[in-house]
Amino acid sequence: MYNFDTDPKRVKDKLFCSMSAHFATAELPVEAIDWEEEKIEAWFEENAWEPFEFWDGRAVVEVVEAATWHAFEFMKLNLKELCND
Repeated sequence: MYNFDTDPKRVKDKLFCSMSAHFATAELPVEAIDWEEEKIEAWFEENAWEPFEFWDGRAVVEVVEAATWHAFEFMKLNLKELCND
C-alpha cells in the first residue's frame, strides 16, 4: 500500500499542480514543484481564472492548497476502496 506519510513520489505536490487547473487558466507545470514560493504566487497572478483575477497570488495558492489537502486526505482514507473499483 502507498505510504502517504512519507509520500516518496510526491503525490501531494503533483496533486497540487493538477488542482491548480481549477483555479487558473492552465495547469501549473509539474516543474513548479521545485520553484520558490514567490515564483508560484506570481504564476497564479498571471494565470488566475477570472473569478480570482484580482486576488493576490498567495491567496489563490492557499485556496489550491486547501483543495489539495482535502483531496489528498480523501485518497489516504479511501485508497483500498478506490483500488477495488
